[in-house]
Amino acid sequence: MTRTRALVALALLVALAHVPFLATSLEDIDSVNFALGVRDFDVADHRPHPPGYPVYIGIGKVLAAVVERLPGARLSSEIEARALSLVSLMAAVASVFALFRAFSALVPVRTASAPWATVNVTALGATSLTLASPLVWTLAVRPMSDLPGLALALAAQACLLTAWWWQAPQPDGDRRMTPETLAASGRMIVLGALVAGVAVGLRTQTLWLTAPLLVLVLVDRIGRGVAGAIMGAAMTFTIGGLLWGVPLLAASGGLQGYLAALGTQAGEDFAGGEMLYLNPAPRLVAFALVHTFVDPWEWRPLAVVVLALAAIGGVSLLLRDRRSLAAAIAVAAPYLAFHLLFQDTSFTRYAVPLVPVVTWLAVTGVALVSPRLVAPVVAMLSVAAVVAGTQTLIGYAGTSAPAVQAVAAMNARVAQGAPGALAMHQTFQRPLQAELVGVQPQLPSPPRREWLELAKYWMDGHDAPIWFLADPRRTDLALVDPQSRRDVTSFRWGPSASPTFGGMRPAAVDWVRLSPPGWFAEEGWALTPETAGMARLMGRGPHLGPIVARVRRDPGPRRVLIGGRNLAGSSDPAVRFTLGVDGREIDAWDVAPGFFLRTVDLPAGSLGGEGRFATLAIQSTAVSGTTPVPSAIEQFDVQAPGTLMWGFDEGWNEAEYTPALGMWRWTSDRAIVRIVGATTPVRVRMRVEPPARYFDEPAEVTATAGAQAVASSSVRDDETVTFDVPLEALAAADGRIAITTSQSFVPAERNGGPDRRRLGLRVFEVHVDPIGLR
Repeated sequence: MTRTRALVALALLVALAHVPFLATSLEDIDSVNFALGVRDFDVADHRPHPPGYPVYIGIGKVLAAVVERLPGARLSSEIEARALSLVSLMAAVASVFALFRAFSALVPVRTASAPWATVNVTALGATSLTLASPLVWTLAVRPMSDLPGLALALAAQACLLTAWWWQAPQPDGDRRMTPETLAASGRMIVLGALVAGVAVGLRTQTLWLTAPLLVLVLVDRIGRGVAGAIMGAAMTFTIGGLLWGVPLLAASGGLQGYLAALGTQAGEDFAGGEMLYLNPAPRLVAFALVHTFVDPWEWRPLAVVVLALAAIGGVSLLLRDRRSLAAAIAVAAPYLAFHLLFQDTSFTRYAVPLVPVVTWLAVTGVALVSPRLVAPVVAMLSVAAVVAGTQTLIGYAGTSAPAVQAVAAMNARVAQGAPGALAMHQTFQRPLQAELVGVQPQLPSPPRREWLELAKYWMDGHDAPIWFLADPRRTDLALVDPQSRRDVTSFRWGPSASPTFGGMRPAAVDWVRLSPPGWFAEEGWALTPETAGMARLMGRGPHLGPIVARVRRDPGPRRVLIGGRNLAGSSDPAVRFTLGVDGREIDAWDVAPGFFLRTVDLPAGSLGGEGRFATLAIQSTAVSGTTPVPSAIEQFDVQAPGTLMWGFDEGWNEAEYTPALGMWRWTSDRAIVRIVGATTPVRVRMRVEPPARYFDEPAEVTATAGAQAVASSSVRDDETVTFDVPLEALAAADGRIAITTSQSFVPAERNGGPDRRRLGLRVFEVHVDPIGLR
């Protein structure tokens, strides 16, 4: 088979394999921004987000106009998603030819015939494996700029590496160049610089993939007409930049308007991600390397094989072909440094520019063992990679992204009755701008303060239900009566769990139908780690002034469940908490440093008065001295006396949170769940981290109500612990259910760190539900 037929066959295979999986909906916020840019280009309004990607948007506009005339998509978002997906697929097909040319040019000496003129097995194998890698395979249909940007950067690299080959020494080591080879190299340098300049307008990160290689090629040309090459490269690179830069500035209202938009985006980027330049902790470095080199291969065994072969290839080049290794370093090392330091590496797609170098090193490693093994080994690796990537794409094409699913469900439900308003976490505000949403009005979504818009809605006298789109990773709805947020539909998406989709936003949606609440809290409460962080940022807390919850007026009695902490050290004074309603003190109690949980009964008539809501305020003051003692309210609920409530009592540690795991609490070896207001037996269900992660032996977990054991089980690999508690046992134990575990540890004793807590079970969720009488 000739070179051309082989490449065309590979390109055709890539195209046909991806056509069934072309995107029909927008997914990540970046894809939404790109689609909005295709619809109405405005960088200041993040259509798309700065730096603007004008070349990408231009191509997208052309294809959107084509797709709009084809049968199928009708909504604007569907047309834009399909058009941008086609851009990615076209980029994948074009990459076949650019990759082969670039890989072919990575040879140590200049031979009589060009290496890309024939079927170079190593180059063809590296090209095939690059396109088959699960990250490239999935990005080939995603409506994102990553693969189109890489394709244009690869075209520039192919030109520059061709010049690198022309400048290579001859087999006898002679570095002299004939006028013909000098001219051929020069043409490739200026062409590569032109393409590199244009590529920046498609994706700015491409500069890290092309500029260092351009510098290397120019340095290698010193003494062989380098001045002319520098002038030509500078001119064509500038021309390439002006081709998109001038229209971009004109559309952005001039340089000042563009720089303002760019500065805003830079601030968001550097504030929103966990970047190593801010926190180069060893643990984060390890995670970054896994995201960068392992996750693009979807399956860890496949990644291990490819990376092991790449390591062999790198060592062989170091020993035998340092010229080719230098070119590979220029292509990958600067981008790798930029990626690790200044990009959020949890976004796996940012690692795609490094895949070609890894695959080329891997195939080079196979060729070192035996050139005859290249074809069969690459074939096996490519098949495994395609299977992994296709499994993800099947889920990708099978359902819409979570936000799109939620919009469709809401639009269908509106026919049965519209809510009073639609509210949402800020992460959904942008995706909904691209969709046709039949729910109005929409409340504002100020970042991290969305719940305050709900409070304003209710305080303004509205009683109609609210539909709220909640990010499952957020926890601020804990500031709203749990009885009003029980009607929930969750939308999840299989691909979001794939390593190649790492960092996708939003990855899941909870559609919460909020009925008018019995209470809601305002600022200063620490009911979750998120709300505690917001309280600190706002300078609010019970020790700094009264914190307020609004409780619906009612003539009957109410019961308050309240828990919190005196955050002072063990030798510091106690604090006195006071609870009042509408300025009248109802209860006061002293708390030594540490946790507390108590109930307060509000007699009938306590919540009477003018207006829709009573003001329930909690404040703390030091029992002795005048210096404020830090404190926090971490648990709170207000219900009628016969309503089931529960809380974490003694033996539990403070709530913790990470975006990857969500929220959890550790038990000690004995922790108590206190249940209040039960009128039936209850079922307690806990989702736990399997104890096998920490202990060699199973944990014997026992639940007791007073002196009565109500459940006992051996837990090792289990993720749930469930037990029922009879009503009589609850009454006899005053609602206190003790959960004990036979296995516990002190982190400081294992790793020498400062954590001296005794930890038993890591508990992610606790549910206490009435079983009901039969």
